[in-house]
Amino acid sequence: MDEFIKMFGVFAGMGLAGASVYAVIALVNVMVKRVERGKGGVPTELEAELADLRARLDDSDALRGRVAELEERLDFAERLLAQHREPERLGPGAS
Repeated sequence: MDEFIKMFGVFAGMGLAGASVYAVIALVNVMVKRVERGKGGVPTELEAELADLRARLDDSDALRGRVAELEERLDFAERLLAQHREPERLGPGAS
């Protein structure tokens, strides 16, 4: 019986040591993640969304530039049309 108690104590100690090591590793991982976030680290799932939003912003800026160019062209065309005068027409009864 003494042999059984000794073996039980050894296995219980090994199990407790393994669980303790696992808990310490888990706590260290959590602390590392918190430190990374504190230093401005961005989770990977947000990096893809951030890249997509930046691409959309670049496209939006390009579209704003194109709209501004089209507005300038339209203003120029309107000025040209305003300067153009119709030729004088012959009055009624003139042959």
